[in-house]
Amino acid sequence: MEYPKLRYGLEAHYIQHQGKPYLMLRDRLGYTDKTVLFQPAVGRILALLDGNHALRDVQAEVFRQTGELLFSEQLEEILRVLDENLFLENRRYIEHVARTVARFRNDPVRRAQHAGRSYPEDPDDLKGMLDGFFAEAQKADASENDPRGGSTDRLLALVAPHIDMRAGGTTFARAYRCLSQTTDPPRTWVVLGTGHEPVDNWFALTLKDFETPLGTVACDRAAAEELVRRSPMDVLAGEYNHRLEHTIEFQAVFLAHVQPEARIVPVLCSFGPEDWRERREAIDGFCEALRALVRRSSYPVGFIASVDLAHVGPRYGDEFIPTERTVREHMERDRLLLDALCRTDAEAFMEEIARDDNARKVCGSAPLYVLAKVLSGRAAGRVLDHAHAVVDPQGSFVTFAAMAFTESGE
Repeated sequence: MEYPKLRYGLEAHYIQHQGKPYLMLRDRLGYTDKTVLFQPAVGRILALLDGNHALRDVQAEVFRQTGELLFSEQLEEILRVLDENLFLENRRYIEHVARTVARFRNDPVRRAQHAGRSYPEDPDDLKGMLDGFFAEAQKADASENDPRGGSTDRLLALVAPHIDMRAGGTTFARAYRCLSQTTDPPRTWVVLGTGHEPVDNWFALTLKDFETPLGTVACDRAAAEELVRRSPMDVLAGEYNHRLEHTIEFQAVFLAHVQPEARIVPVLCSFGPEDWRERREAIDGFCEALRALVRRSSYPVGFIASVDLAHVGPRYGDEFIPTERTVREHMERDRLLLDALCRTDAEAFMEEIARDDNARKVCGSAPLYVLAKVLSGRAAGRVLDHAHAVVDPQGSFVTFAAMAFTESGE
């Protein structure tokens, strides 16, 4: 504790609690579900817990900044609370992580983490909510004279959102309604999920079945193990990232509702423009492994990209309040991305993302690049829905879309 260090994976927010301001500290990686509230002034102390400041250095810097004495007893109490809640990078935390990761790896099932929070845990309630989404999707399709399922082209891939289901449920359903209307859909789906945390080697695969309130969606272990063998990097190294990540769980819920017999190969993707520029050969090597998996399979294998698009507003670090014009501008920028995807032009897609170094915070860029790369020369896409949702009182918003890719296109 001589040089205390806050661990990676914590997030801090200033909040109002019972009419008073507090600094809230919590773990976004899920090693602990504890949330700690501090007085706002503690924030400057936490900023100094970087492993480079001794306890006396922390006290001296606080005095320099504020002119107030930070007594040793006060600092020790703050450290005690942080340690008890596993917020410090120390032996206690490292041993806890090892036990948690081992439990996850030894469980053959990836347990549902967001049931009861992001969607109903009760199967009947969940089915009722999903049926409502599909009813709205049917109305939207009818209003656009798009009956869905009229094409005889073979369905190869879908794009669906991963935003909260209550915000994007109709867009989810417009993608999966396309699947439900297909006469001979793929029996296995490679689900390309967005990894919201950094992933070792950019791609993380798990061999686990996915639990949902509507039943377990089985992993196609033979296909998944084949992908492990063909990948140019260790795609199991980041498997723990699947434990809390919601992006594949949400797709598993919809698959359990629409195609319960389907199997999945769950892959999280996490890389940005800089990774793509510097390590493109390795990233494209994984894409080629996916293409080979499809070519060699004795049964149809499709793809589902679980993605959202732009994230704009104060909630996402912007210093302006979005307006209706802001929304229109970003929806127009989205169209450049969607058009490139419809052509399965992976390079044009990523070049548009990289043009401003992803300033719009398109969180699905990695799965969408992989999808376009794998489908290049094999498919054409069409946009089924393109929408946005406002997510806070300041007008912050997220854009998202549903797409379908068929063998011969429109």
